[in-house]
Amino acid sequence: MAHLFNHFPREIDMKARKVIRSIEQLQHYVNVTNGKDKLTTTVYGFKKLKTNGNRCEYSTAIIPHFVVDLDKGRADEILKLTGNAAGQRCTEDAHKLVKHLSRNDIRHATWMSGGGYHIWVMLDQVYDLPTNEMNDLLFSGRALINKWIGDMDLVTIDPVVSFRPDRHIGIPNTFNTKRELWSIPVTEEDLAKGWNHVTKEAKNPKGGMKPSGNNGLKIEIVKSDPGNPYMSGMTGYFGKFEPSEISVSSRKLSGIPMLPCLDAACCTKGDNPPHLPRSYLSMYLLDYFHKFARPRSSSNVSPPDAVAQAHSFIQELEWADYNPKITQEQLVHASNRQYQTPSCPTIFRQGLCVGKCAFYDQKGVESR
Repeated sequence: MAHLFNHFPREIDMKARKVIRSIEQLQHYVNVTNGKDKLTTTVYGFKKLKTNGNRCEYSTAIIPHFVVDLDKGRADEILKLTGNAAGQRCTEDAHKLVKHLSRNDIRHATWMSGGGYHIWVMLDQVYDLPTNEMNDLLFSGRALINKWIGDMDLVTIDPVVSFRPDRHIGIPNTFNTKRELWSIPVTEEDLAKGWNHVTKEAKNPKGGMKPSGNNGLKIEIVKSDPGNPYMSGMTGYFGKFEPSEISVSSRKLSGIPMLPCLDAACCTKGDNPPHLPRSYLSMYLLDYFHKFARPRSSSNVSPPDAVAQAHSFIQELEWADYNPKITQEQLVHASNRQYQTPSCPTIFRQGLCVGKCAFYDQKGVESR
């Protein structure tokens, strides 16, 4: 475990986001909690904490690797596969990606997560960068993930997890209480044998890791223009944006078309997201209910009604520290001030952009 988690401070426990400062504290968390609840930690360690010391300053991440998250639930969502068929598609996707990494001698290690796979990919160096350069690295990395998804048809990859310093990941070699399976290291040969084989193996714990490959992956870091990061700075991956080139899909939550950036940052049920994306989500929801809720006329949805609908949406997310009084106050404040949904460049500069989507630059369905 120390090979993957050797930078501190970092956070543990997705619900509480508790800060820890050593591998000993991480091991204590595993020893005390394993088998009782899902164990998570941030993929990265950080150089600084926020002013109050309760959370890490995500813009100061130290990045030696990244994790590709493959989830069989996406096979259900996208391909309408269920049960073992969804698991098998997820396994086939993981196998394709692992073979690609092996052919290119890229150092990686794979774990069965319970509901899919986590593939840890080592980078060519430990990246310790200023915030603006860090954003370029993270965005370029997410662009590479999207390229892999398209080139290899890896539909079960969750494109919003990789290169996200604020995201938590399941700790390898621990028990997934939801799936009642162990997170176990798997090899290319295990993946070739299929989902049923892997899940059978995951009924019992298996420690350690099974790395493969000798070289860290070199990310082509594309410099962005802070004023318009996509059109001039991302030509290495994206070129000029056209609606037909959308690389990140969006979904509807409770019937509301959701921005992929906000979906990734704060719409996972039971999560405990940072304050900034929560604020952006509030602005977006108020915008939506003021302007787009049917019937589509701003005169038909009064500010109090919009606040109530936005609050109901947030309540359904079941954030770990949800407080109805504070949530109501924040929504009323944002509504009274008529705050608008942040622009794409603002989202990008905050490190929340996950790639081009239908909402980019106010284009696409349900245009903002």
